[in-house]
Amino acid sequence: MKSLKNIFWKLITFSGLPWFVREVLTRNKVGILVYHEPNPIEVEKHLKFLSKYYNFITLDRLVEAIYTKDWTHIPDKALIITIDDGHQSNYLLLEVFKHYNVKPTIFLCSQIIDTQRHFWWKNNYLNPYELKILTRKKMLQKLKEKVDYFPEKNYEDRQALSLEELEEMKPFIDFQAHTCFHPILPLCENHESKQEIQQCKTDLEQLLKQPVKHFAYPNGDYTQREIGYLREVGYLSARTVKFGWNTLKSDPFQLNILAMNDNISVEKLSAQITGVFNFIEKLVGAK
Repeated sequence: MKSLKNIFWKLITFSGLPWFVREVLTRNKVGILVYHEPNPIEVEKHLKFLSKYYNFITLDRLVEAIYTKDWTHIPDKALIITIDDGHQSNYLLLEVFKHYNVKPTIFLCSQIIDTQRHFWWKNNYLNPYELKILTRKKMLQKLKEKVDYFPEKNYEDRQALSLEELEEMKPFIDFQAHTCFHPILPLCENHESKQEIQQCKTDLEQLLKQPVKHFAYPNGDYTQREIGYLREVGYLSARTVKFGWNTLKSDPFQLNILAMNDNISVEKLSAQITGVFNFIEKLVGAK
């Protein structure tokens, strides 16, 4: 079955449709990719392919263009690489990004990096997806009861980037905000949501000694309340996980993405970032 699906994606890739979308329909738009814990070998394959057809830019450049209403500094077929959470394994990607001259944005959970704390979904809870529909209070209660997890608990192993790794990566990576503990923000009380958004910015600016201007919604979930808090505390943008391209008219607090898969094949990535993947997956249930 897997081999058949690979053949399917190769057919899409060589059909000419990705070329038409890339070179004609979306040439003057900006795409954003999202990773979490990708394998460096797979990232190298992705960047080798993408560098042939796209021009990598920083998130800063896109956001500045939206605010100034000036698209002249955005190249055709522009692409931004982002990574969520700040997992320890992200350090292994540094040399790959340097080799391809890509400056990605890594959105950090400020109270997990440089600690022995764990991400709430990486603690052997049987079905972490069911926790995503619970209020923050109920989620933490379940985690405490089932796996003895609480946000401030320190473990023997480390799951997130250390300060030493962050400092080494800082000249080549754009570090930005992803809350303190990665809660599902719409399921938080007002004070919890604002605290996660505001404290993360404060934490990272103190730790990294540089401005933090951009944000990514954990799990891609947000409401107008979160957008209001982001504006209030001084952020300039926020990235969602909604599919789409970004243009001069995009809302900087609702930036779209093209793909969110760590270790997919180059053929599938080629289809995915043109929108073909989204259409076909909904149509035939391809994965």
